Amino acid sequence: MEKIEEIKYFFIQYWKKILFFFVLLLFFILIVLAFVFKKNWHFKKKNETLTQEFAILEDPKEEIEPEKIEYYFVDIKGYVNNPGVYSLEKGKRVVDAINQAGGLKKEANTTFLNLSLLLRDQMVIIVYSNQEIKDYSKIKEQENIQSSICNQEIKNDACIVNNKDISLIENITEENQSLASEKININTASVELLMTLSKIGESKALAIVEYRNKNGKFKTIDDIKNVSGIGDSIFEAIKAYITI
Repeated sequence: MEKIEEIKYFFIQYWKKILFFFVLLLFFILIVLAFVFKKNWHFKKKNETLTQEFAILEDPKEEIEPEKIEYYFVDIKGYVNNPGVYSLEKGKRVVDAINQAGGLKKEANTTFLNLSLLLRDQMVIIVYSNQEIKDYSKIKEQENIQSSICNQEIKNDACIVNNKDISLIENITEENQSLASEKININTASVELLMTLSKIGESKALAIVEYRNKNGKFKTIDDIKNVSGIGDSIFEAIKAYITI
């Protein structure tokens, strides 16, 4: 009993100090717990960040842009089944453009075309007929045939001569060779035949026919200089190939 009384007396006498000690101890415990919790929270957060970074490195989700395809627009005229403007991928050739236009007509003639030529944007491709080639072959020399047929107001970009690939065509028939020695009669020739002359495009050929219809037949080949647009330089270029 005396021991209990002593303890009671001790608590009564020192209760403030004891309470202060317990409060201080509790405060210290709370600080330690807060520090441990904060440290664990930062460690967990850091682990999550590292996990995300490793996941990005292991499985990157980069968007792959689709390959950009470049297209060219070409104008296909003449003896193909479906003439018109077509878009074809870069790297295609004249033969691909012709196939895109439905292929060649039965009477088409590709003698003067380079079918393997690579396409370029805004290209004009004209496919001629057998009759046109036959008419054009009336020019005396083979080089003049190529220059005449390809040197129109509408430039034929697929022509061999326009692509600096001028090689003589070997398979000219005997009939065409005999025709090559004939001159073009400016009093009877059609617009198409007149256009085979060097430096005579469609507009000048039409002017010749119009002058002929209005004023009658030419009396001499020099009279062609009376046609608007045909001067001395053009006359000098064609006089060897025309007659009346």
